[in-house]
Amino acid sequence: MVQKTFSLNRVLIPLVDHMLSTSISLPLEMIQAGVTYSRLRHQHPGVEVCFCAEQLNPIISMSGIPLTPEVTFSETGPGDLVIVPGLWRNPLPVVRQSRAMVKWLRYQHQQGATFCVAATGVTFMAETGLLNHQPAATHWYFLERLKRHYPKVDFKPHHLITRSGRIFCAGSVNSVADLMVHLIELSMGEQIAHKVEQQFSHEIRRPMDQILFAEDHTTAHNDEVIIQLQEWIRQHYCEDIEMENLIAASGLTRRTLHRRFKEATGFSPTAYIQRMRLTLASDLLKSTDLSIREAAYQAGYTDPDYFSRLFQKHFQLTPSDFKRSVRGKLFYLESS
Repeated sequence: MVQKTFSLNRVLIPLVDHMLSTSISLPLEMIQAGVTYSRLRHQHPGVEVCFCAEQLNPIISMSGIPLTPEVTFSETGPGDLVIVPGLWRNPLPVVRQSRAMVKWLRYQHQQGATFCVAATGVTFMAETGLLNHQPAATHWYFLERLKRHYPKVDFKPHHLITRSGRIFCAGSVNSVADLMVHLIELSMGEQIAHKVEQQFSHEIRRPMDQILFAEDHTTAHNDEVIIQLQEWIRQHYCEDIEMENLIAASGLTRRTLHRRFKEATGFSPTAYIQRMRLTLASDLLKSTDLSIREAAYQAGYTDPDYFSRLFQKHFQLTPSDFKRSVRGKLFYLESS
């Protein structure tokens, strides 16, 4: 089971002119869905959402919808999650006029906030200097322009989501949906995240493990031996991996391997491999016409009954029910 790594009690939304309202409405709706499912399990008291800006004047979004901040930046206090909105068209002129917001973002980072940065909203984070020599994603249309303007930022053109410590960047609004499932999982747990993913499956395209920038995903800790072993697992996880293979690949004793792997990743080696396999299987069931047996085999499972039991335990749905739910929504969208 994934360990909960941060609280999601207070969400801060900075408002700025020409922002894309969908870049904040979608993640907020997903968070609210997670809270609703959590309350049914008596697990989560709720989330406070605070809209803030440099001044209390209404902000006009790209769609023309006025958004009114509740407090100024100086009055917000620290938050658990900051959702940085994307901007319509060239973001640089807006960012140049938003020095107070840039300063406020730097302060929130110092206070320990996690960031969900949508598309061209990465420009605000680049201005803070917090992404210098760090991976970042942004909307493809402005990628080259932002690379020239922020040469110290390591923009990743082939990745939709990147992570640099507590800063998660999504290259598009749709990618924000993928990212939010991951953040909900870290804050509310796997079962709640799976419920939210099912509800918003038409927005979610690929599992987080496959779209998060791989270098950062494997270096979120500093254990070089485990980092190398994680990379070895990535290359072989669909094969029949025994503990002896992991011991040989790492050069560690069984006991030391288990301890260091759990400390570094939050998973036992076996649970880590199972998670990667089940994630692949769920993606195959969602996005291909493979049968359950074929998807199981592609993910490294030769016994479909064993696969079905693991899948149901992990996703709280049988493989057939999972496939029916997500494929049904895809069909509805494609035919509408």
